[in-house]
Amino acid sequence: MDALKTKRKSLRTSCTTTANKLKECLAKKEDAKDGDKLRAVKSQLQDKFLRLDEIQNKISSLLLENNETAAEYESDFQAAEDYRDNFLELKSKIETLLNKDFGSFLESPPELDVILRKGKESNFSPKDRTADNEQRSTETLLTNLPSEHEIYLKTIMIRLRNRDKEVCARALLDDGSQRSYIEKNLAAELFLSPSGREIFSQGLFGGGISPASEHKRYMVNVESLNRKYSTPLSLLEQQKICSTLPRIHDRKLLSELSSRGIKLTDVGRDSPPIRVLLGADILGSILTGRIEVLSSGVSAVETLLGWTILGLGKKKEVVNLVTLSLQNMDVPKMWDLEVFGHYRSHREGK
Repeated sequence: MDALKTKRKSLRTSCTTTANKLKECLAKKEDAKDGDKLRAVKSQLQDKFLRLDEIQNKISSLLLENNETAAEYESDFQAAEDYRDNFLELKSKIETLLNKDFGSFLESPPELDVILRKGKESNFSPKDRTADNEQRSTETLLTNLPSEHEIYLKTIMIRLRNRDKEVCARALLDDGSQRSYIEKNLAAELFLSPSGREIFSQGLFGGGISPASEHKRYMVNVESLNRKYSTPLSLLEQQKICSTLPRIHDRKLLSELSSRGIKLTDVGRDSPPIRVLLGADILGSILTGRIEVLSSGVSAVETLLGWTILGLGKKKEVVNLVTLSLQNMDVPKMWDLEVFGHYRSHREGK
């Protein structure tokens, strides 16, 4: 815990320094008109904040696991939220300025934030590249929607238990996946021992097939947060489940859910990583069949592990994804597609 807090302190200092640098750029007219410079500093700040957020999530989990530090969690959480709010406010100002002064990318509407994610390029010759190197050179173009148009996928908080070790984690319910997965680091945190191994390829969006790879198989007890439901599950190891998925923080939506007696477990402005994917092999046995369609068009789905929601926050058609895959993709990269929806060309309306 102390080591994590020391790392957090250093990253917070680094974030503050970069944020001040960004503010200085905004204060100078010449720098404010330099789009490349603004994007570079913004990228630095975002990278530092993502690392800070990862450490913060680990600290929060440790504080919640120990009854003696539960009270400390509230003050620690509020301090983290203050940092998050400041970051989001500054990020919003930069995006507004860039969109206003430098136009859009690929003829997309100006309100869209287009992010180009490019993996590290290998210096090896084609013969020397491993499958892992090829996957890391994947280039994906993502279009991020404004917050009022977030697409909600079925995420939920669950408890995983292995003997006397327990960890609460975010899970994604995906009936489009035949199998269920657990993040490699989470399996290590729970001290899970593999019950077997499987070698298989994964079918990808668009009909592609990933290279065959070995996945360890674990048995772990999965429980609802209220401990009313518990079941042993077989999960396959995966290095990373998917990219960032938003939590529910729409007050109007939460109020309507509350009026119907529905309480969600995965709420808040932070976005901890998805560490478990529950596929069709499990979902069929935990769905209760109860579905509530809200006034916004969002659907609330009940499972034995708790309630989750699915759908668009507001009904409005927008361009919301461009994905270009240059190499093989795996489970996390497939979910980069699902996070942002299916691409509809801006030129179709012309």
